[in-house]
Formats: sequence, structure tokens, C-alpha cells
Amino acid sequence: MLQRNLEALRRQNPELAEEIDRCLTGPAFEALTASSGAPTVRFDGRLEASAENPEREAERLAIHFLERAAEVGATRMVLFGLGVHTLHFLERFEGKLLVVEPSLELCRGVLERVDLARGLERCQLIVASDPASIACHPLFQGSERGLFLSHATARRRAPDLHDDLARRFHPGGVASPLSIAVIPPLYGGSLPVAQACARALRELGHYVRELDFAPFWAAYQSIQRSTDDPRLAEASSTLRAGLVRLIGETVLASFQLDPPDLVFAVAQAPLDSQTLDRLRAMGITRAFWFCEDFRVMSYWRELARHYDTIFHVQPDEFSQPLREAGGYGVPLQMAFDPTVTHPLELSSEQRARYGSDLSFLGAGYHNRIQFLPALFDLGLRIYGTEWPKDPVFRDAMPEPNVRQSAETSNLIFNATRLNLNLHSSPWCDGVNPVGDFLNPRTFELAGACAFQLVDQRRDLALALQPGVEVETFKDIYECRKKIGYYLEHEDERLEIAANGRRRALAEHTYRHRMEEAIDALRAGPAPLTPRRPDLPTVGAVLESCRDEPALAAVLGRLEPDRVVDTDAITLAVASGEGELSREEKLLLYMREALGETQYFNAPGQTS
Repeated sequence: MLQRNLEALRRQNPELAEEIDRCLTGPAFEALTASSGAPTVRFDGRLEASAENPEREAERLAIHFLERAAEVGATRMVLFGLGVHTLHFLERFEGKLLVVEPSLELCRGVLERVDLARGLERCQLIVASDPASIACHPLFQGSERGLFLSHATARRRAPDLHDDLARRFHPGGVASPLSIAVIPPLYGGSLPVAQACARALRELGHYVRELDFAPFWAAYQSIQRSTDDPRLAEASSTLRAGLVRLIGETVLASFQLDPPDLVFAVAQAPLDSQTLDRLRAMGITRAFWFCEDFRVMSYWRELARHYDTIFHVQPDEFSQPLREAGGYGVPLQMAFDPTVTHPLELSSEQRARYGSDLSFLGAGYHNRIQFLPALFDLGLRIYGTEWPKDPVFRDAMPEPNVRQSAETSNLIFNATRLNLNLHSSPWCDGVNPVGDFLNPRTFELAGACAFQLVDQRRDLALALQPGVEVETFKDIYECRKKIGYYLEHEDERLEIAANGRRRALAEHTYRHRMEEAIDALRAGPAPLTPRRPDLPTVGAVLESCRDEPALAAVLGRLEPDRVVDTDAITLAVASGEGELSREEKLLLYMREALGETQYFNAPGQTS
């Protein structure tokens, strides 16, 4: 059996065939016979295939892989893990197949016992544990539409390698526009993140629905006010869960007639496990950007297995806990929105109101409350909420405990000579020694072309180069020293700020992040393909309605190459004057029929 398999492998990879021939299995490999009589394997104490009927299990898994490839039109498949019998049933795949197996010993043991010769003749097999060398393989980097899929057993054996390869894999092919529903939180810091994601996805050509939950936020506040007595904690929890349930039913109802291809939820989004499971039953891919510290916010544990993909900002420490909770994670750093955060020419009134040598904008977390008073003698100004109400802090706060809008925040960034950025921690007294994520402020200050002094973070140099594009401090002494230095050296300060702005525009906008996210989702593990054909352009519609001059006049307000989606219809109608015409009403009805009706409830906010 082994020689038959090796002979087939030699036609594709003679060097690997010789390696396997020389390899010997050790005590970690255990050959077993399943109840069905077929061979199965235990490796490192875990079954690699079913102990009952591994061939039936492998056939079902192969059918799942083949269906997944057919759904997205993949002609290239990268499969992580050799499996035991799966390769035999993948012979029907008409595209190119690359199998990546981390263990040479397991590969030897399987080929000794299972006839995979025909499969080995058709696929490319590599046995390696170095992600860089695997990623160089032509089939891994191919331009054809591809999928990265895996055996769960192999993913458990080599989780870090699997996750590294999943990040490196590019799905290739031509990406068609998707219908994406962006689910924001009711309120808070992640709300502008959700809005920025929606804008970026629209820029990328996707059809985006923004759900605005402002009316529900009022109800949430009412629950908080009426149950603020500690003795009503259980009642408060029950009422809040009921509100989230109601929001979930509203979301599901809005998708009944025309479900989106993707639900993209942002941290604190009010979707519970029941809603998420029903979205799955509707065939909707579910993604979640958990842009928070997993050690501080623990609600992710309840939701991990109910999302297809969880994007997060802590690439190393969070991966294992997330896997243990049943989630599939992909690291995705924070970013900034150039339409909101950018350099400004300030008026004299704005400079008088917001100008300062040194400022900090953010919430009053424990470490900040402990750290920042040591800078009050340097003229530090503090903006944000949840700060102590005692006079020491109040004197340093021009607008005590007022939540600043994104626009006002940008004014503060631009009016301040030196912006301080101290990442939050509920238990440290100063700089968090772990420092394993970058907050949004890191990218916003860079995007605003504002000089920032930020606490040292482990992965900062991967995003911005310290001393060139940003400046750092490790404790209060170094912080004070660098504040003094950079206030006296304006040219260096302005040069670092300009360098940071260039880097942020080149690599760290929400458009960059949404491109990364969509590529990761298209690559696997859940299929992500558009449900509908591409929508026509304005020019194409004008060609087809030459006999309808009134309709053509309305659409003629738009650029000819613009796609006729809900945004385009809204803009065309809004650009008119006076009473709505018959044609404008018909276009608004068409917008409703497209199933992309949005809520317009937040004051001054459109989608």
C-alpha cells in the first residue's frame, strides 16, 4: 500500500516521496480499525477520523468541500490536513487541489494503510510547518478563485499554523459586489466604527444596509433608569435581554423578503445567539468585528460559535481562547476614516476654544485616572466621559464629562500641539505591560496628521514606526521627558506627524480593513457569494428608457457609470425640487423593492 501511494506521489513530488519513505512512525501514531472495518487513526491521543465509519465521514466532508467550491465557483482549493480517507472522495474536484499536512509522521502512517494513489496523482501534497514556505506555493498564491478549507483535526493539531495560513491566503478571482447589512451597537465607541465600515464598504462597490437602532437606545436608557437599584439587577438583566430579543426579531423581519449576503456586526451589536442561529438558517454569512479587549469584555464567549468569522484586534493571545469557545478568528487591526479624521485649517475661534500644548481625549479608565494627574502641571487638558468629578480633574477639563463627536474630536486633534494616547486598562496604574492591541485613537491621530505620544505597545512597530511616524513612552518619567522635548522641537514634531499621516493613508483606513475582511470571508470557511446579479449602471438604464423622458431626466442627475442601487436612487430623488413626480415615486418604490430600506432615526444621520 505504501509503495503504491509513494509511486503516485513521486510523479508530483519525488523529494517528498523519498522523505516519507525514510520516515518512521513513532508512539504518537496509532493505527486502528473502525467498526465498519475501515482503517482509522489516532495521533497524539486524538482520533483523526471516525472510529465508527471513517469512510462515510470522509465522503460527507468531501461533499461539503465540493459544494462549498461549487457555491463560490472555486477552481483552486487549499486543504489543510491530509485527513485519512478524504482525498479519495475529492477525486471529483475538477480544479487544482493543494493539500497541506503539518506532520510527516502522520502522512507516513496514513499512506501505509489507506489507498490514496489516485488522489495523490491529481493533487499537490506538501508536508511543512513553515507558513512562509507554504505560502510561496503557486497554488496557494494563484489568481484563480480559491478556497482555504481544513480538517478540524488538523486545525486542532496545528492551530497557529492554520491561522497564519488563513491570514495569508488570498481567494483570487473576481469579487462581485455583495449585499451587506452592517449591524452597529445601540450606542458608544463602536458606533462610529460601524458607520465608517459602512462607508468603506460602499466605496468598495458593495450594496450596504445600515440599521439604525437609535429608537431602541431610548428604550435601553429607560430600562437602566427604572432598574438602577442593585436589588433589581435580575429584573434589569431580563428586560435588557428582552430588548435585544426584540431588536433581533426586527432585524430578521427586515431580511425576510431580501436577505443580505453578509451580516457584518461590530462590537456590542445587539444580536443574541438565537438571532444569529436564525440568520444561519436563512443562509446568511455572519461576521463580527470584536474590536475590544477580550480580557475585559467577556460576552464574546457566549457568541463565539454562533458567528462564522470573528475579526479581532489581539492576534496571538486571543486565538486560543476563541478556538476553545468554538469560534473561528481572524486578526483585523483598527483603522481611521479619512472622511471624518483629517488635517484642518482652524479658525481663530476654534483655536481659542480647543488649542493647547497637551491634551488627552478618552474615557476615564482606572489606569488613566492614576496616570494623568502627574501631567496636570504641564497644562494637560482632558476631554471625554467617566472621569472623577472632584476639582482636581474638573479644573483640567474644559468640558467636563461631555462625549465629543467625531467632528469635535478631529478639531481637538488638530488644535493640540501634542496629543497623548494612553491605552485603557481597568487594573494597571499606568502603562499596561501586556499591550497586545492598538486602539482606534492610534490610527485616528495619525490620520489627522496630529503628533501623538502613545504608550509602548507590542505590535505598534508593525503599524507605525516609533521615532519616525509616532513617538512612544514606557512610563510617566519618559512621558514627561518627551513632552518637554517635542514641545521645544516643533520641526521634528511636525515631521513625525506628517510621516504618520502618509503611513495611515497608505495602510490604515477603514477601506483597507474592509478589503482585508471581505478577502478573508471569501477565502473561507463560510461561502460568501452574491445572491443577486450585478445591478445595472445609470447609463445602461438610460439606454433602455429612451421612451420615458421624464424618468431619464431624473436618472440623468447621476453619473452614467454609477450603479443603480438604493444610494443612487436616494441621491437622484433628493436632487430634485418641489413635489415628488410620478417617476420619482416609482424610483422610491423600486428602492423599497430592492430590499435595502434603511432606518432614518438618528438626528442628522443618514446611511
